[in-house]
Amino acid sequence: MRKSIVLLHLVTLIVLLNSTRLKAQNKPLTVGDEVPDLTFKNIFNSSNAEIKLSDLRGKLVILDFWGVFCIPCIEEFPKLDSLQKMFSSEIQIIPVNPLDRDSIGRFFKNHPKVYLPSLPFITGDTILQKVFPHRGNPYIVWIGKDGKMLLDDVPVTQPNIEAVLSNKTMKVPEAVKNNYVESLFDKRWSNDMLYSSYIYRGKDLGVKLGASEIGQSLSDGGTIIFLYQRAWEGLTNGKYGFFRPGRTVIQTKDSTKYFEPKNLNDYDEQVWLRDNIYWYQSSVPNDKPYNLYELMKEDLNRAFHLNAGIEKRPVRCHVLVRTSNTDKIKTRGHKPIDSFFHADRIGKDYGPTRSLINQPFTKFSKRLTGLIEYGIKQPFIDQTGYTGNIDIQFKADVLDRIVLANLRNALKVYDLDLVEKDVDLTVLSLKEN
Repeated sequence: MRKSIVLLHLVTLIVLLNSTRLKAQNKPLTVGDEVPDLTFKNIFNSSNAEIKLSDLRGKLVILDFWGVFCIPCIEEFPKLDSLQKMFSSEIQIIPVNPLDRDSIGRFFKNHPKVYLPSLPFITGDTILQKVFPHRGNPYIVWIGKDGKMLLDDVPVTQPNIEAVLSNKTMKVPEAVKNNYVESLFDKRWSNDMLYSSYIYRGKDLGVKLGASEIGQSLSDGGTIIFLYQRAWEGLTNGKYGFFRPGRTVIQTKDSTKYFEPKNLNDYDEQVWLRDNIYWYQSSVPNDKPYNLYELMKEDLNRAFHLNAGIEKRPVRCHVLVRTSNTDKIKTRGHKPIDSFFHADRIGKDYGPTRSLINQPFTKFSKRLTGLIEYGIKQPFIDQTGYTGNIDIQFKADVLDRIVLANLRNALKVYDLDLVEKDVDLTVLSLKEN
């Protein structure tokens, strides 16, 4: 009987030790901490059945947390593959995803246009998410040759890898550690509050802009121009579409704080975002008759020394027109078909021919609006005046690779064209004081 009791105590002790060790392995790590010797099975895209971190000692290990709905993550795959081949045995890049192995396999099978890098994928992850907690993807963790966490969310680039391998100092903006709170406003004074607002600068928020507990709230973040557009879209109930290309103009001597310069390197882009992204929040008790968007407009004017207003002015647009009186698009009344879409960036394909058969012309006009304003980044206006149902077919390349000349050639078959001319539009006008 005594032996049984001793054995039971020993088993209990072993279970407790294993549980303690597992919890220790799963605790959040910071830069400088040693990464536990974890083993991962169900590896996708590799001949190895498992990955054991201790087997990678002596290499620079880069964990790339990604998601199947994260377009920036997927667009990085070709670059990651190229960097792995460039540095060969000196580094190991490992994409990490919480979906199981079969789901990742189906994702790449169903999206053949997504580039599959020659990298081993950790799938079904539940451990690394806890060891390296983060919000959103992509998220990057660098583990040094000694097995310690080296860098937190630093972009994977050739200069950065070379700097780490040669023990050189890297130009990396200091990471912001988030503090998730309801608001910067102290709740102790909430009963006496009439109205509160704040504007916080920084690419990484650091403060949770959630719904206010004391009444109405309005929160958002972005560039100065984006915040003005947000306020005026609210004031006008979205009537003018100020977020669309050409609908916002600004008179300024220096545009660098309003528009991100083109062709910045990774470091300078992060610096620009850090210095020129702002977060806004206002809160108002329910019994106070304030318009949150009016308050936002006034707060922005005070903070950024701008005057905002609505005015009519000529804007250069791509205008859809008919080139003859011959109606070449009127429907023949066949069974309705709607496949007039461009293939998305993760490879969904709608076939070699994209059609609108027995569909309203307004649908065609709206699709062109998206193609031109979000593909070419130019304002679009439909001046055809056409009504009724139509039949139109374009080759897939015309929609999947937006080139203005190809689009015009496809339209000319139906006696339609895109011409550039000035059109009077209602715009949001920003002027510096």
